[in-house]
Amino acid sequence: MVQNKGGVLSPYLFTRYVRDIIAIIAQSCTGCAIGSVFTNIFASADDIILLAPSWAAMQQLLDLLDLYCKKLDIFCNSKKTVCMMFKPRCKDKIVADEFPSFSIGSQKLMYVEKFKYLGHIINNRLNDNDDICREIKNLFTRCNMLITRFNKCSVTVKCVLFRTYCLCMYNIGLWKHYNITVINKFRSACQQSI
Repeated sequence: MVQNKGGVLSPYLFTRYVRDIIAIIAQSCTGCAIGSVFTNIFASADDIILLAPSWAAMQQLLDLLDLYCKKLDIFCNSKKTVCMMFKPRCKDKIVADEFPSFSIGSQKLMYVEKFKYLGHIINNRLNDNDDICREIKNLFTRCNMLITRFNKCSVTVKCVLFRTYCLCMYNIGLWKHYNITVINKFRSACQQSI
């Protein structure tokens, strides 16, 4: 199947093919309990996240994904597919520090410590420090862009532009676990930009 990014057929192709794959994986008996809800897959647009409690369980989900992708004559891009291991908070429950590579078909997948998903940086340390640092950098970038492009505007116009363009931090409501030094840097950056 040819990738049809941005094409008028994309929604149809997604519902025709990907929805079936999501249903098959969701109905498998492999996954994690989050609270009292069993889950093993999250899907948004053309991104899919698989969750499993062990290495073997994750490889089972990947094999299932590969099997149904082959049946539908579609493929997963192994260069854009990454794996992340979350260590348990309790050190006694750590089974191993290193694991074999996962694979989709014959393609080996890469392990990462962090990645950006839907604009939010997720890391394997289960904290939001990397995302807060990203937001600090973005705040200074947006402020510097405003200063250079609109330096001849009135103060009123600059204030309106600042509020609409620089204070669009939609994902800070997701921050829950962070170091106090990182959040203090964020507060300082906000105060400096104002």
